[in-house]
Amino acid sequence: MKKQNLLIVTAVASLLTSLGLQSSRAQQFKAVLSAVCISTNQEGGLVYRSFSNRNLIHDCAEEQGITNLTGLRLVFDLGNNALEVVRGTNQTAICTPLTFQDTVSLPNTNKTKVELLAAVFVETNTVASGTLAATERFSYGSSNQLTGFRLTGRIQYSVAASGTNSAKIYQGVVAAGALFREDDEHEGHDD
Repeated sequence: MKKQNLLIVTAVASLLTSLGLQSSRAQQFKAVLSAVCISTNQEGGLVYRSFSNRNLIHDCAEEQGITNLTGLRLVFDLGNNALEVVRGTNQTAICTPLTFQDTVSLPNTNKTKVELLAAVFVETNTVASGTLAATERFSYGSSNQLTGFRLTGRIQYSVAASGTNSAKIYQGVVAAGALFREDDEHEGHDD
């Protein structure tokens, strides 16, 4: 348990320092997933392993028959409310490992901050297998265009057993977005 907590604390620290540039598509933002995958081994013991962007990208590429991972990256697509693996300069989506459907969404009065609880859907599954509890922050320009977006949250979801593979539980953090150009004036306030 200490190892898992250390991984999550380390992940949060690296997430906060690694978020940066918005991608070329207006609704796609750099994303970081840092989680622990929990499963059982053949002897029935619990196995804990790190799971991150790299794993999602590798799994997606393998499913699509892509052997060259150069240029592949994980983004949060705000329009689709999903984590997508994209490639190339045009950021073409090649798969969608996780999709989110808001269950409860609580925006502040000017909709610059939203607290949400969302259901997590793995790949093309139509039944939710987890939750995302997150905070979204939005900033807007003078003509009401979106100029900044951030999402930070805790995610937990499961994948059912398949063949000889045991069921898996994923627990961790997800973050996405572009850094704001302005300071967060109301940080820590109920706005």
